[in-house]
Amino acid sequence: MGKATQDLLNEHEAILHVFSILDKMLIATDADEERDLNFADELVHFLTVFADQCHHGKEEGVLFKELEALGIPNQGGPIGVMLQEHVLGRQYIASMREALQSADLEAFKLQAVEYRDLLRQHIQKENAVLFRLADQLIGDEQQMELFKKFEAHEENVIGHGVHEQLHAQIHAWESLYHA
Repeated sequence: MGKATQDLLNEHEAILHVFSILDKMLIATDADEERDLNFADELVHFLTVFADQCHHGKEEGVLFKELEALGIPNQGGPIGVMLQEHVLGRQYIASMREALQSADLEAFKLQAVEYRDLLRQHIQKENAVLFRLADQLIGDEQQMELFKKFEAHEENVIGHGVHEQLHAQIHAWESLYHA
């Protein structure tokens, strides 16, 4: 696995881990609406910043453009499918945010499950198809260049140290829901 695709794979693992924490919240028997609404609000922030702006931003702004330059079609190809799913994911995040604005935890949960299920399938497709394709087409030196662009994207779009803060947030959630 190349440096750039490994970075994206690592982010997938973090997102999937967050979904395992969400699963614990969804089945928690010790209902605490204030705790759960606070987690939900923090989760929407995480998904917006980490999953969408950072991770999907790296894919859309760097990796997908590189793959297109190498002849992988956007329309009718795997890139187009991934982009459509990114758009759908943003719609689910917006719906989660709307539910939270009216403190409707049940509506939030319904949208969160839809988003979780979408992204779990999406991640599987990227890991099994798109990243393998990228590793076949993009050599080690170019992978390193893409990784440097990922680092610059992270710094410019989400800011210095935010990635680490978001990972610390995951650890706080682990103890909150005993995940």
